[in-house]
Amino acid sequence: MEKASIFSAAGLPLPGLARPPAPACPHPATRAPRAPEGEACARLYPAPAALAGALVAVVCRDIRGLGLTDAQRLSHFCASPLLALSWFQDFEVGVVRERGGQPCWTPYGASVVLSGSQSHPFTSWAPSAGRGGMVCMTADAVRALFGLDPSTLQDRFVPAHGLLGRAWWPFLDALVAAPDDAATLAVLAQHLGPRWQAQAGQQGGMASLRRLGRHWVERLAFQAHQWRLTHSPRQVERRIKAHSGRSLREWQGLVRTESLFFAARDRHAAGQPFDWANLALEHGFSDQAHMTRASRRITGFTPTDFARRYQEDESFWVYRLWV
Repeated sequence: MEKASIFSAAGLPLPGLARPPAPACPHPATRAPRAPEGEACARLYPAPAALAGALVAVVCRDIRGLGLTDAQRLSHFCASPLLALSWFQDFEVGVVRERGGQPCWTPYGASVVLSGSQSHPFTSWAPSAGRGGMVCMTADAVRALFGLDPSTLQDRFVPAHGLLGRAWWPFLDALVAAPDDAATLAVLAQHLGPRWQAQAGQQGGMASLRRLGRHWVERLAFQAHQWRLTHSPRQVERRIKAHSGRSLREWQGLVRTESLFFAARDRHAAGQPFDWANLALEHGFSDQAHMTRASRRITGFTPTDFARRYQEDESFWVYRLWV
């Protein structure tokens, strides 16, 4: 028997259907060991050929049948300049935050969600298992594909069916209904590929994941330089925020910290110890304390705590998949 869904065909809660009381969720800092089969259930794909240059990556994950505990169903995400289109099949997902020392779970309330760039790390949680994924995009791609102003989505999670309108419902519904990863990639190519080819298909491919954030911020800095030729510094700063949602300095801090994560991962893979003081200087931080503050701001954890959780905790699966 198929599992009943609280969502309508439009991906929104069914009217008149009483939502059950919110389940007790774990604290976002709760630790839980990696599941033996957990790594195999999450996969990262490059953009389909028809969407090269539009999508940064596609993440798919299916945790049905893994028997994960409540704490293992936590997922940690860092602050990021990327926007995401996320979908959830057979389960409900939401954000967990600490309020008054207690965890508070706020479900997204939809089967497909558009989220903007995030200035703070966040933790999601699901009270049950299911299959889902997310399409990661730059602000430029979201503007070209969906005609949206990316700054209006900053630090928000918005039901996609209501935001995009009925013309997009066949695409969104097909995304949720896709039975496997191959079908998901096919849906993206079928519904988004022609639009991208028509509007922005000549822009070429994006940089690798390791270079993506820095590549995009470098382009933003070049745009700022061009604006400075005809505008005052204050006007340029306002333009950058209107264009991208944040200041150029904030974006540069994000990608500097991201490069630190990649470097630390390389050291671990080579069997070398973490020399945080030298890593801090090598990646543009004034000292180790500066690096630690940046790490807390981007991930919510100190570099040492982050490294430990990255290796040991199931909830850090996104970081391991991406890096």
